[in-house]
This record gives sequence, C-alpha cells and structure tokens, in this order.
Amino acid sequence: MPARAENTANEHPVTRATPALSVIVPTYNERERVVETLNRILAVPLDIEVLVVDDCSNDGTTEILEKFALDNPRVRLFRHPYNMGNGASVKMGMRNARAPILMVIDADGQHPPEDIPRFYDKIRTYDLVAGQRTAGSEASAFRNFGNWVFNTFSGYVAGCSIPDLTCGMRAMRREIAMEFIDLFPNGFSLPATSTLSVIKAGYSIAWLPIKSPKRKGKSKIRPFEDGSKFLLIIVRIAVFFKPLRVFLPISVFALLLGILDFILTVIGEGRVHISPFAGLMFQSFLLIFLMGLMSEQIANLRFFGRR
Repeated sequence: MPARAENTANEHPVTRATPALSVIVPTYNERERVVETLNRILAVPLDIEVLVVDDCSNDGTTEILEKFALDNPRVRLFRHPYNMGNGASVKMGMRNARAPILMVIDADGQHPPEDIPRFYDKIRTYDLVAGQRTAGSEASAFRNFGNWVFNTFSGYVAGCSIPDLTCGMRAMRREIAMEFIDLFPNGFSLPATSTLSVIKAGYSIAWLPIKSPKRKGKSKIRPFEDGSKFLLIIVRIAVFFKPLRVFLPISVFALLLGILDFILTVIGEGRVHISPFAGLMFQSFLLIFLMGLMSEQIANLRFFGRR
C-alpha cells in the first residue's frame, strides 16, 4: 500500500473547488532551491494547486516546506516515511491530485515554471506534452551522449522519433496517468516509462522546447547505475506493448549465426553438414520468433475492445 501523508504540515483547509491544473513537485534535499521554485510556480497566472512530495529529506528541506505550506493555502504537502524514489513521489502526487490535468516539475530549478502556461495550452489538444531540452540547455557532454543513446533506442522501440526521452517536465491528462501508474517505476525512469507507455498505447504526444539551466549542486542521478536501469525499462516497456520489437532482432541474429556457421562448415568440410552449433542457432531462432509472435498476440489482446 502506498504511503500517505496528505497535508501533514498544511493547516489551511483544502478548497473544494476543482483546480484547472495540479502541479506535482517531487522533492529530496533541495533546501537551497525549493522555495524559489515554488514561488515561481505560484506566480503563474493559472488556477493551480501545488502538490509537494518530500521524499524524506534529511537536509532541512522538510522544515522549510512545512513553514511554506502553512503560509500558502494552494500548496499541499506530502511526506514519505522513508526515501522511496523520485518516481514514487510523482505517483503519490498523481494519486492525490484533484485537477484533470497534471504537471510535473522538478524542485531543483532545471524546469522553468514560467513555461507552465505553454504546457497547459498544448495539453488541450494532446494527451501528453513532454519537455524537449533545446541545444541552449546546459548539460555535460557525457549526459548529452547518454540522452542520445536513450532517444535513439527508444525511438526504435516506439517506432517513431523521440527527441527527449528523459526530460521530467511534462503535462498529462489525469485519467491517462492513472491508467499506466502501475507501470511507472519508483526511481528516476518515470519520464521514459510514461513516454513509451503513451506512445505504444496509441495516445497523442507533443514535444515542447524548453531551455533547461545548469543544475546548481550535485545531481542525484547516477549515470551508470541509473542509465542501465533506463535501458532495461525501455526493453520492459517494449516487451509489454510491442514484444516483436525485441524478440525479432534477437531471433534474426540467431538465424544469421546459424547460417554463417553452416556456410563455414560446408566450406571447411566440403560437404553439406549442420554442426551442433548451427542446429542450436536454428532452433533458437524458431523458438524466440514463436515466443515473440505469441507475446505480440497477448499484448494486442490487452487493447481488445478499447475505446
């Protein structure tokens, strides 16, 4: 059961009127930046509520948020009893949001709150609007290369161009977010999972250019560990929605290895002969291909009768 800590620090009663937009701000150890980010969000000229989810910060962020929430009735504060991850924070916000449109913004200042109206206007036409960091955004060469790898691989999986898979700034219709919320991971891979889920399910998506300033302080993302998780999640989503995108290349690779070994064996021995390795590869090709075909049919049944 997900942890719940609604309005633990906010003594102001939550208004019964449904806001137009719920802005979710996952927070962990951001005492230097969170107040500035929240003030910029509250300055946006829209009917919004702000759901701040503190992931058990230990640097004084919690105390700062408690005071801020007391002074700002539009801010609803939630807290995790222990560190659960960025994705878990976003999911708690999604479950408790009251508006039909959800917006996710990081607390570290890398997402410009002034762009919220642009996202809100765009989401009226699309089901998901994701941020696309422009060339002017400040990021390391290593991180840019990693994003290029993720974008290329996910584009193949999804069958369409994906310009920025990992940008966390996004707006989504609440009913769609709740449809896929069980797929969303608790870590930093929620943007990737939500993007691929929406695309593979046939919903519409738009990319909105944003300029992301350089983060102040050390990033909480671990390039190698979290990067490998991103790739595994892309594969998992591909298998969930479009299994042949994964099974077919592997089966073809096994077939090509079998054919190559067969040709080399014929040349080397001067007679038609299927070696044990070639036989294994041919069997692997058939087995993997049939597994992919069966998985594809099962995946299609998931959307049978869908409106």
